[in-house]
Amino acid sequence: MRNNIKEANCKTNKRIHIQIEFLIILLAFAIGINSQFTAFVNRYVINDDVNQNIYWMQQFRDNSLFRNDLLTEYAKNYQPWGLVALYYMFSFVMCPIIISKILPIILLALSSLYVFKLLKQITNSNYTGFLGSFILMITPVFLGRMVGGHAHAFGYPLIIAFLYYLVKKEYLKSSVIMILQCLFYPIIFLLSALTYLFTFIRIRYKNISFDKSNSKRMSFILGMLICFSILSGKYIFTYNPSIGTTVTRRQIVNNPAFYAGGRCEEFPTAPLAREVGRNVERGTFFHQVLKRHTKIVPIKIIMLNSNVILILVVLFLISEIVKRKIVFPPEILFLFFSSILMYKISDLLLLKLFLPTRYLQYSIPTISLIIFTIAIGQLITNIESIRIKRVFQIVVVVLILLNLNINKKVSLIDMSYDKNLYEYLSSLPKDAMIAAHPYLADGIPTFAQIKVFIKYELSYPFFDNYWETIKKRTFDFFDAYYSEDPGSIYRFCEENGVDYLVVKKGHFTKEYLMREKMYFNPFNTYIIDTTRKRSNFALKDVPERDKLFAKDDIFVIKKESLRINSF
Repeated sequence: MRNNIKEANCKTNKRIHIQIEFLIILLAFAIGINSQFTAFVNRYVINDDVNQNIYWMQQFRDNSLFRNDLLTEYAKNYQPWGLVALYYMFSFVMCPIIISKILPIILLALSSLYVFKLLKQITNSNYTGFLGSFILMITPVFLGRMVGGHAHAFGYPLIIAFLYYLVKKEYLKSSVIMILQCLFYPIIFLLSALTYLFTFIRIRYKNISFDKSNSKRMSFILGMLICFSILSGKYIFTYNPSIGTTVTRRQIVNNPAFYAGGRCEEFPTAPLAREVGRNVERGTFFHQVLKRHTKIVPIKIIMLNSNVILILVVLFLISEIVKRKIVFPPEILFLFFSSILMYKISDLLLLKLFLPTRYLQYSIPTISLIIFTIAIGQLITNIESIRIKRVFQIVVVVLILLNLNINKKVSLIDMSYDKNLYEYLSSLPKDAMIAAHPYLADGIPTFAQIKVFIKYELSYPFFDNYWETIKKRTFDFFDAYYSEDPGSIYRFCEENGVDYLVVKKGHFTKEYLMREKMYFNPFNTYIIDTTRKRSNFALKDVPERDKLFAKDDIFVIKKESLRINSF
Protein backbone atom coordinates (compact mmCIF):
# COMPACT_ATOMS: atom_id res chain seq x y z
CA MET A 1 0.00 0.00 0.00
CA ARG A 2 2.75 2.40 0.96
CA ASN A 3 4.62 1.61 -2.22
CA ASN A 4 1.52 2.34 -4.27
CA ILE A 5 1.02 5.69 -2.53
CA LYS A 6 4.69 6.54 -2.98
CA GLU A 7 4.57 5.60 -6.65
CA ALA A 8 1.41 7.70 -7.15
CA ASN A 9 3.07 10.69 -5.45
CA CYS A 10 6.13 10.32 -7.67
CA LYS A 11 3.97 10.28 -10.78
CA THR A 12 2.06 13.35 -9.57
CA ASN A 13 5.28 15.24 -8.81
CA LYS A 14 6.73 14.28 -12.16
CA ARG A 15 3.57 15.48 -13.93
CA ILE A 16 3.68 18.81 -12.05
CA HIS A 17 7.36 19.12 -12.87
CA ILE A 18 6.70 18.63 -16.60
CA GLN A 19 3.82 21.11 -16.52
CA ILE A 20 6.00 23.76 -14.90
CA GLU A 21 8.75 23.18 -17.46
CA PHE A 22 6.23 23.56 -20.27
CA LEU A 23 4.94 26.79 -18.68
CA ILE A 24 8.49 28.12 -18.38
CA ILE A 25 9.18 27.46 -22.07
CA LEU A 26 5.94 29.22 -23.08
CA LEU A 27 6.71 32.19 -20.81
CA ALA A 28 10.27 32.47 -22.12
CA PHE A 29 9.04 32.54 -25.72
CA ALA A 30 6.37 35.11 -24.86
CA ILE A 31 8.76 37.38 -22.94
CA GLY A 32 11.51 37.00 -25.55
CA ILE A 33 9.18 37.84 -28.43
CA ASN A 34 7.76 40.78 -26.47
CA SER A 35 11.29 42.11 -25.93
CA GLN A 36 12.41 41.57 -29.51
CA PHE A 37 9.15 42.26 -31.33
CA THR A 38 10.45 45.28 -33.25
CA ALA A 39 13.25 43.14 -34.69
CA PHE A 40 10.71 40.68 -36.10
CA VAL A 41 8.59 43.33 -37.81
CA ASN A 42 11.44 45.55 -39.04
CA ARG A 43 14.36 43.95 -40.93
CA TYR A 44 16.57 46.94 -40.10
CA VAL A 45 16.30 46.44 -36.33
CA ILE A 46 19.16 44.17 -35.27
CA ASN A 47 21.81 43.66 -32.65
CA ASP A 48 24.89 45.68 -33.65
CA ASP A 49 27.19 42.64 -33.37
CA VAL A 50 25.31 41.08 -36.29
CA ASN A 51 27.24 43.60 -38.42
CA GLN A 52 30.40 41.97 -37.13
CA ASN A 53 29.67 38.27 -36.72
CA ILE A 54 26.69 37.20 -38.80
CA TYR A 55 26.51 39.43 -41.92
CA TRP A 56 29.03 37.35 -43.91
CA MET A 57 27.00 34.16 -43.43
CA GLN A 58 24.75 35.42 -46.21
CA GLN A 59 27.44 33.77 -48.36
CA PHE A 60 25.78 30.46 -47.51
CA ARG A 61 22.84 31.49 -49.69
CA ASP A 62 24.87 33.40 -52.31
CA ASN A 63 28.54 32.46 -52.64
CA SER A 64 29.25 35.46 -54.89
CA LEU A 65 29.02 37.81 -51.88
CA PHE A 66 32.06 39.30 -50.11
CA ARG A 67 34.69 37.61 -52.26
CA ASN A 68 38.34 38.57 -51.67
CA ASP A 69 37.31 40.69 -48.70
CA LEU A 70 39.75 41.09 -45.80
CA LEU A 71 37.03 42.12 -43.35
CA THR A 72 35.06 38.98 -44.11
CA GLU A 73 38.19 36.83 -43.75
CA TYR A 74 38.68 38.32 -40.30
CA ALA A 75 35.03 37.84 -39.31
CA LYS A 76 35.23 34.19 -40.37
CA ASN A 77 38.56 33.62 -38.66
CA TYR A 78 37.37 33.66 -35.06
CA GLN A 79 33.88 32.14 -35.41
CA PRO A 80 33.57 28.78 -33.59
CA TRP A 81 32.87 25.77 -35.79
CA GLY A 82 29.59 24.90 -34.10
CA LEU A 83 28.11 28.35 -34.71
CA VAL A 84 29.12 28.32 -38.39
CA ALA A 85 27.72 24.79 -38.86
CA LEU A 86 24.42 25.76 -37.22
CA TYR A 87 23.92 28.81 -39.44
CA TYR A 88 25.00 26.90 -42.52
CA MET A 89 22.46 24.18 -41.84
CA PHE A 90 19.55 26.58 -41.30
CA SER A 91 20.57 28.95 -44.11
CA PHE A 92 18.94 26.54 -46.56
CA VAL A 93 15.53 27.52 -45.21
CA MET A 94 15.99 31.15 -44.09
CA CYS A 95 18.35 34.13 -44.21
CA PRO A 96 21.06 34.14 -41.50
CA ILE A 97 19.94 37.61 -40.37
CA ILE A 98 16.50 36.17 -39.59
CA ILE A 99 18.11 33.20 -37.83
CA SER A 100 20.02 35.67 -35.64
CA LYS A 101 16.68 37.10 -34.48
CA ILE A 102 14.98 33.77 -33.77
CA LEU A 103 17.90 32.01 -32.06
CA PRO A 104 17.98 34.28 -28.93
CA ILE A 105 14.37 33.35 -28.11
CA ILE A 106 15.24 29.63 -28.24
CA LEU A 107 18.37 30.18 -26.15
CA LEU A 108 16.37 32.19 -23.58
CA ALA A 109 13.91 29.30 -23.27
CA LEU A 110 16.75 26.78 -22.82
CA SER A 111 18.47 28.98 -20.21
CA SER A 112 15.22 29.46 -18.29
CA LEU A 113 14.51 25.74 -18.37
CA TYR A 114 17.95 24.82 -17.04
CA VAL A 115 17.80 27.47 -14.32
CA PHE A 116 14.55 25.88 -13.14
CA LYS A 117 16.15 22.42 -13.21
CA LEU A 118 19.26 23.65 -11.39
CA LEU A 119 17.40 25.50 -8.62
CA LYS A 120 14.94 22.63 -8.23
CA GLN A 121 17.91 20.28 -7.86
CA ILE A 122 19.48 22.52 -5.20
CA THR A 123 16.38 23.48 -3.18
CA ASN A 124 13.86 20.76 -4.08
CA SER A 125 11.35 23.62 -4.53
CA ASN A 126 9.31 24.09 -7.68
CA TYR A 127 8.56 27.66 -6.63
CA THR A 128 12.22 28.63 -6.20
CA GLY A 129 13.06 27.03 -9.54
CA PHE A 130 10.21 28.83 -11.29
CA LEU A 131 11.13 32.12 -9.62
CA GLY A 132 14.75 31.86 -10.81
CA SER A 133 13.74 31.09 -14.38
CA PHE A 134 11.22 33.96 -14.35
CA ILE A 135 13.83 36.42 -13.08
CA LEU A 136 16.30 35.26 -15.74
CA MET A 137 13.74 35.90 -18.50
CA ILE A 138 13.28 39.51 -17.42
CA THR A 139 16.72 40.61 -16.19
CA PRO A 140 18.27 42.43 -19.20
CA VAL A 141 21.80 41.03 -18.96
CA PHE A 142 20.73 37.48 -19.79
CA LEU A 143 18.61 38.02 -22.90
CA GLY A 144 20.82 40.99 -23.79
CA ARG A 145 23.84 38.72 -24.28
CA MET A 146 21.81 36.30 -26.40
CA VAL A 147 20.38 38.90 -28.77
CA GLY A 148 22.10 38.68 -32.15
CA GLY A 149 22.53 34.93 -32.10
CA HIS A 150 26.34 35.07 -32.26
CA ALA A 151 28.86 32.98 -30.33
CA HIS A 152 28.54 34.63 -26.92
CA ALA A 153 24.76 34.18 -27.12
CA PHE A 154 25.45 30.57 -26.12
CA GLY A 155 27.35 31.58 -22.98
CA TYR A 156 24.49 31.52 -20.48
CA PRO A 157 22.59 28.42 -21.66
CA LEU A 158 25.79 26.36 -21.85
CA ILE A 159 27.18 27.42 -18.49
CA ILE A 160 23.83 26.91 -16.72
CA ALA A 161 23.30 23.50 -18.34
CA PHE A 162 26.85 22.49 -17.38
CA LEU A 163 26.28 23.52 -13.75
CA TYR A 164 23.04 21.57 -13.62
CA TYR A 165 24.59 18.31 -14.77
CA LEU A 166 27.66 18.83 -12.58
CA VAL A 167 25.56 19.48 -9.47
CA LYS A 168 23.42 16.45 -10.36
CA LYS A 169 26.65 14.46 -10.75
CA GLU A 170 25.84 13.36 -14.28
CA TYR A 171 29.44 13.69 -15.38
CA LEU A 172 29.16 12.25 -18.87
CA LYS A 173 26.51 14.86 -19.71
CA SER A 174 28.74 17.54 -18.17
CA SER A 175 31.49 16.50 -20.58
CA VAL A 176 29.08 16.59 -23.52
CA ILE A 177 28.13 20.17 -22.57
CA MET A 178 31.85 21.07 -22.43
CA ILE A 179 32.25 19.77 -25.97
CA LEU A 180 29.33 21.96 -27.05
CA GLN A 181 31.00 24.90 -25.31
CA CYS A 182 34.14 24.35 -27.40
CA LEU A 183 32.05 24.30 -30.55
CA PHE A 184 30.02 27.40 -29.73
CA TYR A 185 31.84 29.58 -27.15
CA PRO A 186 35.22 28.24 -25.97
CA ILE A 187 35.71 30.79 -23.18
CA ILE A 188 32.94 29.09 -21.22
CA PHE A 189 34.73 25.76 -21.70
CA LEU A 190 37.83 27.03 -19.88
CA LEU A 191 35.68 28.04 -16.90
CA SER A 192 33.79 24.76 -16.92
CA ALA A 193 36.89 22.58 -17.25
CA LEU A 194 38.49 24.25 -14.23
CA THR A 195 35.24 23.99 -12.25
CA TYR A 196 34.97 20.29 -13.16
CA LEU A 197 38.58 19.77 -12.07
CA PHE A 198 37.90 21.38 -8.67
CA THR A 199 35.13 18.84 -8.01
CA PHE A 200 37.77 16.12 -7.73
CA ILE A 201 38.96 17.76 -4.51
CA ARG A 202 36.98 16.81 -1.40
CA ILE A 203 37.30 18.71 1.88
CA ARG A 204 35.68 17.08 4.89
CA TYR A 205 36.42 17.94 8.50
CA LYS A 206 39.81 19.47 7.66
CA ASN A 207 40.77 16.45 5.58
CA ILE A 208 41.52 16.83 1.90
CA SER A 209 41.07 13.87 -0.41
CA PHE A 210 40.54 13.24 -4.10
CA ASP A 211 37.51 11.77 -5.80
CA LYS A 212 38.63 8.43 -7.24
CA SER A 213 35.42 7.64 -9.10
CA ASN A 214 36.49 5.83 -12.24
CA SER A 215 33.43 6.80 -14.34
CA LYS A 216 33.80 10.46 -13.39
CA ARG A 217 37.52 10.45 -14.20
CA MET A 218 36.96 8.76 -17.55
CA SER A 219 34.14 11.17 -18.48
CA PHE A 220 36.42 14.11 -17.71
CA ILE A 221 39.42 12.75 -19.59
CA LEU A 222 37.37 11.79 -22.64
CA GLY A 223 35.65 15.16 -22.68
CA MET A 224 38.96 17.04 -22.36
CA LEU A 225 40.59 15.05 -25.17
CA ILE A 226 37.74 15.86 -27.56
CA CYS A 227 37.67 19.49 -26.42
CA PHE A 228 41.40 20.04 -26.91
CA SER A 229 41.22 18.37 -30.32
CA ILE A 230 38.51 20.85 -31.36
CA LEU A 231 40.35 23.86 -29.96
CA SER A 232 43.69 22.81 -31.47
CA GLY A 233 42.17 22.35 -34.88
CA LYS A 234 40.47 25.70 -34.76
CA TYR A 235 42.91 27.99 -32.96
CA ILE A 236 46.39 26.39 -33.00
CA PHE A 237 46.89 24.54 -36.27
CA THR A 238 45.26 27.13 -38.53
CA TYR A 239 46.96 30.33 -39.62
CA ASN A 240 45.85 33.09 -41.97
CA PRO A 241 48.77 35.37 -42.96
CA SER A 242 46.46 38.29 -43.74
CA ILE A 243 45.15 38.10 -40.16
CA GLY A 244 48.42 37.22 -38.42
CA THR A 245 48.85 36.29 -34.77
CA THR A 246 47.49 37.73 -31.55
CA VAL A 247 49.26 40.95 -30.57
CA THR A 248 51.82 40.84 -27.76
CA ARG A 249 51.60 42.72 -24.48
CA ARG A 250 54.25 45.15 -25.74
CA GLN A 251 52.11 45.91 -28.80
CA ILE A 252 49.08 46.39 -26.56
CA VAL A 253 50.92 48.80 -24.25
CA ASN A 254 52.01 50.91 -27.23
CA ASN A 255 48.63 50.97 -28.97
CA PRO A 256 46.16 53.78 -28.06
CA ALA A 257 43.32 51.57 -29.37
CA PHE A 258 43.49 49.57 -26.11
CA TYR A 259 43.21 52.56 -23.79
CA ALA A 260 40.32 54.85 -22.82
CA GLY A 261 39.00 56.47 -25.98
CA GLY A 262 40.23 53.54 -28.10
CA ARG A 263 38.38 50.75 -29.87
CA CYS A 264 38.96 48.22 -27.10
CA GLU A 265 39.30 49.86 -23.69
CA GLU A 266 40.85 46.84 -21.98
CA PHE A 267 44.22 48.13 -20.81
CA PRO A 268 45.14 48.45 -18.07
CA THR A 269 42.91 45.58 -16.95
CA ALA A 270 40.15 46.71 -14.61
CA PRO A 271 40.52 45.81 -10.88
CA LEU A 272 39.06 42.40 -10.13
CA ALA A 273 36.81 43.58 -7.28
CA ARG A 274 35.24 46.27 -9.46
CA GLU A 275 34.52 43.84 -12.29
CA VAL A 276 33.04 41.26 -9.93
CA GLY A 277 30.82 43.96 -8.40
CA ARG A 278 29.65 45.18 -11.80
CA ASN A 279 28.68 41.68 -12.88
CA VAL A 280 26.90 40.95 -9.61
CA GLU A 281 24.79 44.06 -10.24
CA ARG A 282 24.08 43.00 -13.82
CA GLY A 283 22.70 39.68 -12.64
CA THR A 284 20.69 41.19 -9.78
CA PHE A 285 17.12 41.88 -10.79
CA PHE A 286 16.26 44.44 -8.10
CA HIS A 287 19.40 46.46 -8.93
CA GLN A 288 18.36 46.69 -12.59
CA VAL A 289 14.88 47.80 -11.51
CA LEU A 290 16.29 50.54 -9.28
CA LYS A 291 18.55 51.77 -12.10
CA ARG A 292 15.45 52.53 -14.15
CA HIS A 293 14.37 54.99 -11.47
CA THR A 294 17.56 57.01 -10.95
CA LYS A 295 15.54 60.24 -11.20
CA ILE A 296 13.64 59.13 -8.09
CA VAL A 297 16.33 57.12 -6.30
CA PRO A 298 19.89 58.61 -6.37
CA ILE A 299 22.49 56.31 -7.92
CA LYS A 300 24.64 56.43 -4.75
CA ILE A 301 21.77 55.00 -2.72
CA ILE A 302 21.22 52.30 -5.35
CA MET A 303 24.88 51.27 -5.20
CA LEU A 304 24.85 51.28 -1.38
CA ASN A 305 21.66 49.24 -1.22
CA SER A 306 23.06 46.72 -3.71
CA ASN A 307 26.22 46.17 -1.68
CA VAL A 308 24.40 46.02 1.65
CA ILE A 309 21.73 43.62 0.38
CA LEU A 310 24.36 41.35 -1.20
CA ILE A 311 26.19 41.10 2.14
CA LEU A 312 22.94 40.42 3.98
CA VAL A 313 21.92 37.75 1.47
CA VAL A 314 25.26 35.96 1.78
CA LEU A 315 25.13 36.11 5.60
CA PHE A 316 21.56 34.80 5.57
CA LEU A 317 22.48 31.88 3.31
CA ILE A 318 25.50 31.02 5.47
CA SER A 319 23.28 30.94 8.55
CA GLU A 320 20.77 28.68 6.76
CA ILE A 321 23.58 26.37 5.66
CA VAL A 322 24.95 26.22 9.23
CA LYS A 323 21.43 25.37 10.48
CA ARG A 324 21.33 22.69 7.76
CA LYS A 325 18.12 24.10 6.33
CA ILE A 326 19.66 24.21 2.88
CA VAL A 327 22.56 22.46 1.19
CA PHE A 328 24.53 24.78 -1.07
CA PRO A 329 26.40 22.82 -3.77
CA PRO A 330 30.18 23.43 -3.78
CA GLU A 331 30.12 23.44 -7.60
CA ILE A 332 28.74 27.00 -7.47
CA LEU A 333 31.70 28.12 -5.37
CA PHE A 334 34.09 26.24 -7.65
CA LEU A 335 32.69 28.18 -10.61
CA PHE A 336 33.28 31.43 -8.74
CA PHE A 337 36.89 30.48 -7.91
CA SER A 338 37.44 29.36 -11.51
CA SER A 339 36.21 32.73 -12.77
CA ILE A 340 38.60 34.62 -10.49
CA LEU A 341 41.50 32.38 -11.44
CA MET A 342 40.81 32.61 -15.19
CA TYR A 343 40.48 36.39 -14.93
CA LYS A 344 43.98 36.56 -13.48
CA ILE A 345 45.46 34.02 -15.89
CA SER A 346 43.98 35.74 -18.95
CA ASP A 347 45.35 39.04 -17.65
CA LEU A 348 48.84 37.56 -17.43
CA LEU A 349 48.46 36.07 -20.93
CA LEU A 350 46.62 39.15 -22.21
CA LEU A 351 44.62 38.33 -25.37
CA LYS A 352 46.12 34.84 -25.67
CA LEU A 353 42.98 33.65 -23.88
CA PHE A 354 40.99 36.67 -25.12
CA LEU A 355 39.72 39.40 -22.77
CA PRO A 356 39.85 38.88 -18.97
CA THR A 357 36.41 40.45 -18.48
CA ARG A 358 34.79 37.63 -20.49
CA TYR A 359 35.60 35.20 -17.69
CA LEU A 360 33.28 37.09 -15.34
CA GLN A 361 30.50 38.21 -17.66
CA TYR A 362 28.62 34.91 -17.64
CA SER A 363 29.57 33.14 -14.45
CA ILE A 364 29.12 35.99 -11.94
CA PRO A 365 25.61 37.08 -13.10
CA THR A 366 24.60 33.39 -13.08
CA ILE A 367 25.92 32.90 -9.54
CA SER A 368 24.26 36.17 -8.49
CA LEU A 369 20.93 34.98 -9.87
CA ILE A 370 21.25 31.62 -8.08
CA ILE A 371 22.18 33.17 -4.72
CA PHE A 372 19.46 35.82 -4.69
CA THR A 373 16.76 33.41 -5.86
CA ILE A 374 17.65 30.80 -3.25
CA ALA A 375 17.64 33.52 -0.58
CA ILE A 376 14.16 34.73 -1.59
CA GLY A 377 12.86 31.18 -1.80
CA GLN A 378 14.30 30.28 1.60
CA LEU A 379 12.88 33.41 3.26
CA ILE A 380 9.42 32.43 2.02
CA THR A 381 9.95 28.78 3.02
CA ASN A 382 10.73 29.89 6.60
CA ILE A 383 7.24 31.43 6.93
CA GLU A 384 5.23 29.00 9.04
CA SER A 385 1.74 30.07 7.99
CA ILE A 386 0.84 28.41 4.69
CA ARG A 387 -1.63 31.21 3.86
CA ILE A 388 0.93 33.98 4.42
CA LYS A 389 3.51 31.93 2.53
CA ARG A 390 1.21 31.72 -0.51
CA VAL A 391 0.55 35.47 -0.30
CA PHE A 392 4.28 36.24 -0.33
CA GLN A 393 4.88 33.85 -3.24
CA ILE A 394 2.23 35.63 -5.28
CA VAL A 395 3.43 39.12 -4.27
CA VAL A 396 7.00 38.38 -5.39
CA VAL A 397 5.82 37.14 -8.81
CA VAL A 398 3.51 40.17 -9.20
CA LEU A 399 6.35 42.58 -8.34
CA ILE A 400 8.47 40.97 -11.05
CA LEU A 401 5.58 41.14 -13.52
CA LEU A 402 5.25 44.89 -12.91
CA ASN A 403 8.73 45.26 -14.43
CA LEU A 404 8.05 43.00 -17.39
CA ASN A 405 9.27 45.60 -19.89
CA ILE A 406 12.63 46.16 -18.22
CA ASN A 407 14.27 44.27 -21.10
CA LYS A 408 12.09 45.77 -23.84
CA LYS A 409 14.18 46.14 -27.03
CA VAL A 410 17.29 45.08 -25.08
CA SER A 411 20.49 45.10 -27.18
CA LEU A 412 18.68 46.23 -30.34
CA ILE A 413 19.50 49.14 -32.63
CA ASP A 414 17.31 50.57 -35.38
CA MET A 415 19.26 51.10 -38.61
CA SER A 416 16.24 51.90 -40.78
CA TYR A 417 17.28 55.57 -41.04
CA ASP A 418 19.71 54.47 -43.77
CA LYS A 419 17.42 51.94 -45.47
CA ASN A 420 17.16 53.99 -48.69
CA LEU A 421 20.95 53.98 -48.93
CA TYR A 422 21.07 50.21 -48.40
CA GLU A 423 18.42 49.65 -51.06
CA TYR A 424 20.38 51.69 -53.59
CA LEU A 425 23.73 50.07 -52.79
CA SER A 426 22.19 46.61 -53.12
CA SER A 427 21.51 47.42 -56.80
CA LEU A 428 25.24 47.89 -57.52
CA PRO A 429 27.51 45.05 -58.76
CA LYS A 430 28.15 42.52 -56.00
CA ASP A 431 31.92 42.71 -56.39
CA ALA A 432 32.00 46.51 -55.94
CA MET A 433 33.92 48.07 -53.04
CA ILE A 434 32.29 50.87 -51.05
CA ALA A 435 34.21 53.42 -48.98
CA ALA A 436 32.18 55.17 -46.30
CA HIS A 437 32.71 56.55 -42.82
CA PRO A 438 33.25 53.46 -40.61
CA TYR A 439 30.13 54.14 -38.52
CA LEU A 440 28.01 54.51 -41.64
CA ALA A 441 29.64 51.48 -43.27
CA ASP A 442 28.64 49.05 -40.49
CA GLY A 443 25.23 48.22 -41.89
CA ILE A 444 26.14 48.19 -45.59
CA PRO A 445 27.39 44.57 -45.86
CA THR A 446 24.48 43.39 -43.69
CA PHE A 447 21.64 45.04 -45.59
CA ALA A 448 23.13 45.79 -49.04
CA GLN A 449 25.27 42.61 -49.27
CA ILE A 450 28.24 44.52 -50.65
CA LYS A 451 31.85 44.95 -49.49
CA VAL A 452 33.13 47.99 -47.59
CA PHE A 453 36.65 49.35 -47.27
CA ILE A 454 36.54 49.74 -43.48
CA LYS A 455 33.84 49.51 -40.82
CA TYR A 456 33.83 50.27 -37.12
CA GLU A 457 32.50 46.86 -36.04
CA LEU A 458 35.48 45.06 -37.60
CA SER A 459 38.21 47.54 -36.66
CA TYR A 460 39.69 45.47 -33.84
CA PRO A 461 43.38 45.62 -32.84
CA PHE A 462 43.64 41.99 -31.65
CA PHE A 463 45.74 40.54 -34.52
CA ASP A 464 48.97 42.10 -35.73
CA ASN A 465 48.82 41.83 -39.54
CA TYR A 466 45.10 42.59 -39.70
CA TRP A 467 45.44 45.62 -37.45
CA GLU A 468 48.31 47.06 -39.46
CA THR A 469 46.17 46.84 -42.61
CA ILE A 470 43.10 48.30 -40.91
CA LYS A 471 45.16 51.08 -39.36
CA LYS A 472 46.61 52.06 -42.73
CA ARG A 473 43.21 51.86 -44.41
CA THR A 474 41.64 54.06 -41.74
CA PHE A 475 44.30 56.77 -41.94
CA ASP A 476 44.13 56.68 -45.74
CA PHE A 477 40.35 56.90 -45.74
CA PHE A 478 40.10 59.91 -43.45
CA ASP A 479 42.94 61.64 -45.28
CA ALA A 480 40.97 61.24 -48.52
CA TYR A 481 37.55 61.91 -46.97
CA TYR A 482 38.68 65.31 -45.73
CA SER A 483 40.93 66.09 -48.71
CA GLU A 484 40.74 69.42 -50.55
CA ASP A 485 41.75 67.83 -53.86
CA PRO A 486 39.38 65.54 -55.85
CA GLY A 487 42.42 64.10 -57.60
CA SER A 488 43.92 62.79 -54.37
CA ILE A 489 40.58 61.17 -53.50
CA TYR A 490 40.54 59.49 -56.91
CA ARG A 491 44.08 58.18 -56.36
CA PHE A 492 42.99 56.80 -52.99
CA CYS A 493 40.15 54.92 -54.73
CA GLU A 494 42.44 53.59 -57.46
CA GLU A 495 45.11 52.38 -55.04
CA ASN A 496 42.61 50.63 -52.78
CA GLY A 497 40.15 49.21 -55.28
CA VAL A 498 37.32 51.48 -54.13
CA ASP A 499 34.52 51.86 -56.68
CA TYR A 500 32.04 54.11 -54.87
CA LEU A 501 32.14 56.65 -52.07
CA VAL A 502 29.31 57.24 -49.60
CA VAL A 503 29.41 60.76 -48.21
CA LYS A 504 27.51 62.29 -45.31
CA LYS A 505 27.38 66.07 -45.57
CA GLY A 506 26.94 66.36 -41.83
CA HIS A 507 30.56 65.21 -41.42
CA PHE A 508 31.73 68.51 -42.91
CA THR A 509 29.71 70.95 -40.82
CA LYS A 510 31.46 73.28 -38.42
CA GLU A 511 29.52 71.85 -35.46
CA TYR A 512 30.59 68.29 -36.28
CA LEU A 513 34.24 69.19 -36.86
CA MET A 514 34.42 70.98 -33.51
CA ARG A 515 33.64 67.77 -31.64
CA GLU A 516 36.23 66.36 -29.29
CA LYS A 517 35.56 62.82 -30.49
CA MET A 518 34.76 61.87 -34.08
CA TYR A 519 36.24 58.37 -34.00
CA PHE A 520 38.38 56.24 -31.71
CA ASN A 521 42.10 56.69 -31.06
CA PRO A 522 44.66 56.69 -32.59
CA PHE A 523 42.55 58.09 -35.48
CA ASN A 524 40.57 60.71 -33.59
CA THR A 525 43.60 62.94 -33.00
CA TYR A 526 44.61 62.59 -36.64
CA ILE A 527 41.12 63.57 -37.87
CA ILE A 528 41.07 66.62 -35.61
CA ASP A 529 44.54 67.73 -36.75
CA THR A 530 43.67 67.14 -40.42
CA THR A 531 40.35 68.98 -40.38
CA ARG A 532 41.70 71.95 -38.40
CA LYS A 533 44.46 72.49 -40.97
CA ARG A 534 42.09 72.40 -43.96
CA SER A 535 39.25 74.76 -44.80
CA ASN A 536 37.77 73.47 -48.06
CA PHE A 537 36.75 69.84 -48.49
CA ALA A 538 36.30 68.43 -51.98
CA LEU A 539 33.51 66.03 -51.01
CA LYS A 540 31.53 68.84 -49.44
CA ASP A 541 30.96 70.51 -52.82
CA VAL A 542 30.18 67.58 -55.13
CA PRO A 543 27.86 68.79 -57.95
CA GLU A 544 24.34 67.34 -57.96
CA ARG A 545 24.90 65.87 -61.45
CA ASP A 546 27.60 63.54 -60.07
CA LYS A 547 25.49 62.13 -57.26
CA LEU A 548 24.21 58.68 -58.18
CA PHE A 549 22.03 58.62 -55.06
CA ALA A 550 21.05 61.37 -52.63
CA LYS A 551 18.77 61.22 -49.61
CA ASP A 552 18.75 63.79 -46.83
CA ASP A 553 22.45 64.57 -46.20
CA ILE A 554 23.85 61.29 -47.62
CA PHE A 555 24.90 60.76 -51.22
CA VAL A 556 26.86 58.28 -53.35
CA ILE A 557 29.39 59.08 -56.07
CA LYS A 558 31.42 56.93 -58.43
CA LYS A 559 35.18 57.23 -58.32
CA GLU A 560 35.32 58.25 -62.02
CA SER A 561 33.54 61.52 -61.29
CA LEU A 562 36.48 62.50 -59.08
CA ARG A 563 38.87 62.15 -62.04
CA ILE A 564 36.69 64.03 -64.52
CA ASN A 565 35.68 66.94 -62.29
CA SER A 566 37.67 69.33 -60.20
CA PHE A 567 34.54 70.56 -58.40
